[in-house]
Amino acid sequence: MQIFDSLIPLFSVIGLGMLLRRRGFLTAESTQAFNRFAYYYGLPLFLFYKLAGAETVSASDNLMTVALISAVALTFAISWIAAILFNQNVASRGASIQASFRGNLAFMGLPLILFLIEELPDEQKASIEAAMLLALTPVIIFFNIGSVVALVTYNQKTEKDVSIPAMALEIARNPLVWACVGGALFQLSGWELPRSIMRTCSIVGASAFPIALLGIGSQLISIPSARGWRATVVPTLIKCVVCPLIGWAVGAAIGLDEVALQVTVILCAMPTAVSSYVMAEQMNGDAALAAGAVVVSTVFSLPSLALLIWLT
Repeated sequence: MQIFDSLIPLFSVIGLGMLLRRRGFLTAESTQAFNRFAYYYGLPLFLFYKLAGAETVSASDNLMTVALISAVALTFAISWIAAILFNQNVASRGASIQASFRGNLAFMGLPLILFLIEELPDEQKASIEAAMLLALTPVIIFFNIGSVVALVTYNQKTEKDVSIPAMALEIARNPLVWACVGGALFQLSGWELPRSIMRTCSIVGASAFPIALLGIGSQLISIPSARGWRATVVPTLIKCVVCPLIGWAVGAAIGLDEVALQVTVILCAMPTAVSSYVMAEQMNGDAALAAGAVVVSTVFSLPSLALLIWLT
């Protein structure tokens, strides 16, 4: 029952976004506005107030960060090898690598995990939330660096160059990173936010997930998926099957408890992030492959996530 209670709301809102875009209620402009609000305001405020008001995260809770970043890094390495072995089109390898390891943790992973842990005791739930949110910062940074490295290495226009300072500036300007760092520092300071500010952050932050999920659905309709499905099979399997298996192996090896291990595995199993298509297009990667991987992995993630939730 928990499987349906957690997954159906998530994919129903994504489906609603697809329907609204198909019917013309959502446009490219409104979808972009939705995504910008969720990315720059809604989710950062959610992350900040959750971390700022969290209990102290123990050393054992920090193991989730170790497990998650290790799983993502190992998946990145496997993705690179797989792209060389299975993708004869050299110019497509960067997009294939990115689609294989860059998951939709923030806009799909977080709401799903919050559904899954909502019946836990308050203290345990707060601990899991804090550990999960703290783990996002290094993972988001790795996503950005790894994607740029892959797309620059296998660029369709070899004269295109991306400077290291520009890449560092882009990461430094990421609002999700700032929200996690700011919330963690505020929590460590021992200060307490005024109740009025906490409630304001709570209201705005709570709007981030439905808006983001509607935006994902709208984007799934709009992105071109002309590339044949065969090119997306390997990235989808790596993202939705191999990565969670690695997450489970690493988490079990370092001694994560049952709930933390489940959270790590589910986060590793998130489908390819929509931002992968955007970045591939901007950096002259294979945007068609990236778009196809986003669509196929999102569809495939419904049964794969259901199976993983049941198994863990």
